[in-house]
Amino acid sequence: MKTIVKSTARTLVLSLAMLPLSAFGEDTDSIVGRPFKLFDTSAYCSYETFHPSSFLTDNNWDILCAFVEPGTTTKLDSLDIPYNKSQLRLLEVGDLLSYEDGVYSTLMPIFGQKETQTIRRQSKEFADSIFPIIEPETKHLIAEFTKAGYTNQIYSLIFSYLLDSYIWDDEKLPTATGCQDHGVWSGAYWAMYNSRNRIKTGTNGVGPFHHNWTDEVGYWLGSRKLISFAKEVYETHGGKIEDKGVIDAVEGWGLTDKDGNILIPVLHAGNNDEIDVLCQNITTKLSDAVKSYCQTWSAEHHIASEKLAQVIFYHEVMWDLLDLMESKGIISMPPILKGEEVGKEHFGDISFIVISEDQD
Repeated sequence: MKTIVKSTARTLVLSLAMLPLSAFGEDTDSIVGRPFKLFDTSAYCSYETFHPSSFLTDNNWDILCAFVEPGTTTKLDSLDIPYNKSQLRLLEVGDLLSYEDGVYSTLMPIFGQKETQTIRRQSKEFADSIFPIIEPETKHLIAEFTKAGYTNQIYSLIFSYLLDSYIWDDEKLPTATGCQDHGVWSGAYWAMYNSRNRIKTGTNGVGPFHHNWTDEVGYWLGSRKLISFAKEVYETHGGKIEDKGVIDAVEGWGLTDKDGNILIPVLHAGNNDEIDVLCQNITTKLSDAVKSYCQTWSAEHHIASEKLAQVIFYHEVMWDLLDLMESKGIISMPPILKGEEVGKEHFGDISFIVISEDQD
């Protein structure tokens, strides 16, 4: 089994030096001098060795912010931003910065305050318009999850499975590997001026095993145990776990009982059962609408390609859809994701297994 660790939309906070804001005038929309930790930075990427954030050492973030508007190294001098050739070359290797004819340009999309506000207004308007179209089937899907005994996992199945996993399959929206190749990583890495006023959540996966996360979650099963569990799940196609060592390793985490019976949802993607057909219909309507919208939206925000625009815009729409469903009482975030001390057995409330049709 090929083991893949997927991390999407997670904010990465690095300790970088902050230049004095007084050095850059009174333009509060300026990103130059704004510290990295105040941005809402998202990564939707695939990598083997170097995550794109790996290239943000020293004050490299300040360099990227400076070259959102292209310029020569004299621009860094005028802004009193220290640099050396190795830093610039490292950012080029990471494909976050380009250099041509003496001019540097930042390749990573970094949005200022006004543009972030505009994008989030647009994503909210889009979500408000698309939700009535997908609402009936979304409610039907939740009813099917309930019928299957997945009541505790409904929030994570709607967010992590439907909105943050299924929609990327079959290129409904671009996959990380199908979005853009950056040499040592592929996909998208971008920054909004500030974070939304909500708990940020994402999805991690190891093979067929997936789990929802937030930064507030206090219960984490060790990666070695997760990998051994995922390998066993792959071998059994989501059936009963027979390996006693694996059962013991995940004991008490809400994934199996003492006999190896799986306690979390086992979903069969592509098998055309009721759940799969509903997921297909919902994500097709949603992805088609996003693709259509981004035909003009990408140029409006000077984004390099429509595929990249689809990834960035959808990640904003996703939060608005989640907020809509929560405000309507259709779904509710489980206590474990809020950081409440509910016990490690509730890790199963945010976990699920996906068996693909190819594996079957």
